[in-house]
Amino acid sequence: MNKKRTRISLLAMAVASGAVMAGYAASAGTDAGASAGGDATAIAGSAKVRTLPIEQYLPTPAEFTKLSQAGGKLQQKCMQGLGFASFQVPEQGPADPRETFTDLRYGTVDAAQAARSGYKPEFAAARTAKAGGASAAAAADGPAPSAAAEPVLSDAEWLAMTGTTKDAGDTAQAKQAASQVQGKDLPPGGCIAESTRTITGGGEKLYADLAQDINGQSYKESLKDPRVTKAFAAWSACMKGKGYDYKTPLQANDDPKFAVPTVSAEEIAVAGADVACKNETKLVDVWHTAEVQIQQKMINAKASEMGAIKKAKQTALANVQ
Repeated sequence: MNKKRTRISLLAMAVASGAVMAGYAASAGTDAGASAGGDATAIAGSAKVRTLPIEQYLPTPAEFTKLSQAGGKLQQKCMQGLGFASFQVPEQGPADPRETFTDLRYGTVDAAQAARSGYKPEFAAARTAKAGGASAAAAADGPAPSAAAEPVLSDAEWLAMTGTTKDAGDTAQAKQAASQVQGKDLPPGGCIAESTRTITGGGEKLYADLAQDINGQSYKESLKDPRVTKAFAAWSACMKGKGYDYKTPLQANDDPKFAVPTVSAEEIAVAGADVACKNETKLVDVWHTAEVQIQQKMINAKASEMGAIKKAKQTALANVQ
């Protein structure tokens, strides 16, 4: 067995789900108080908090943090019960209140933010700084929970947390299930799985793949909607009038010139023009409306499964109050 101390993802420790936040397409959680649906509430600058039907089935940043914190406490108690008296899970920071479910989903939408940081919104920059480097979740890949330092685990701690051993030098892939650690019986799946079962009331996962799939697929489908492609054309014409040649907001946002840590004057200028043209053409309103309809249709087609997913989310949140 490898004698080096190895790292395990805090995300895996917190929620014990291999694809918790994967499958998000250009989304980033929602305000805890936002209601699901197609409404839009005005906030600072030109930005709006736009909600989506899928928010009833996926955790908000605040809910995600609450579940992660609860999971961490349960894992810590489990580990200490197995004889790791000094084991502690790093404290999970609070969700950033600036981060909403549809932030970045439709590109940069806040004129004031664009003027300050171009295509690099402050909540994403703060997340990256906390994580100690470049964010792994780009706009089109979705959010990461509030960052905390990854704990370093010994082989015995890894075994207790995951219920599995690993090959020498392999920190990523569990190899063999185990039933005991330090002479004590392990709960099935280790302390991670045990904490998840406690939170969910018996389930092995906190978040359902189906809800995440719908969230990502509805975004992809919206890009092909005739209403949206027409709005893209109007936006592109507006941008050309300002001296910029981009076919879609995604192309502007993903311009390789802006894929650097620092914000240039050109990036700020383009982002500002982008927001202005979105407002002038009502692009985001059109796009959001189209996606709400697409997403709701997908949810309705899986009504029974989605009803169970919604109930499971409510149960988990009730269990961590």
